[in-house]
Amino acid sequence: MGGQDKKDRDVRLVALTFEQLTDIYERAAEIGANEAIRTFKEERKREHDYRADRRLRNTKLLLRNYHALKEHAEYSVFGRAQMEESATDILESVMSIYEDGVIIESIKRSATRTAIIVSHIETMLGLYYAYCEKSTNPKINLRRYEVLWDMYIAEETLDIKDIAKKWDMSRENVYSDLKIATERLSALIFGVDGLNVR
Repeated sequence: MGGQDKKDRDVRLVALTFEQLTDIYERAAEIGANEAIRTFKEERKREHDYRADRRLRNTKLLLRNYHALKEHAEYSVFGRAQMEESATDILESVMSIYEDGVIIESIKRSATRTAIIVSHIETMLGLYYAYCEKSTNPKINLRRYEVLWDMYIAEETLDIKDIAKKWDMSRENVYSDLKIATERLSALIFGVDGLNVR
C-alpha cells in the first residue's frame, strides 16, 4: 500500500493556455518536419552516391571490355541504319544488373546494341580528348587521357607497371590519373548522372 501512496503523490496536473498548447504542437510539428527533411536529404544523397559509384564501376567495366565489344560490333552483319535505341537507353537498361559478365552479354545480345555502345564510347573518348586539349592544364589532362588510353583502348594495352615506366611516374600516380580520367569519361558516357558531385 505504501507504493500506491507514493504513486498518488507523483501525479501532477498542469494547466496550459490554448496559446501554450498551440505553441507545443507547432514546435513538435516543426521538429518532425525538419527531421523528415533531413532524413530525405540523407537518403537522396545516399542514392546519388550509389548511382554515381555504380556508373563509375560500369564505366570501368565498359573500358575493360572495349576490345571485345568492338570486335563483336565489327563482325556483326547489322549496319548502323538498323539502330533505333540510343546509347543512353541501352546503358540504362543493362547497367542495373550487377554481374559484370551479365552486363557485357546483355550488351552483346544484339549486334546493334553493341555497335551503339562502341560508337558511344568512341565518341565520348573523342570529346574527352578535346576537353583535355582545351583545358587550363592540357599537359596533365592529356597525360591522364593517354594513361587511360594505354590501359584500356590501345591496340596493345599496357599494365600499370609499363604505363608508370612510359610516363616516368610512380604506380600511385598512374592509379590517380586513371581514377580522374575514368571519372571524367564516366560523366561523358552517362551524362549528368555520371557525375559524382558531393
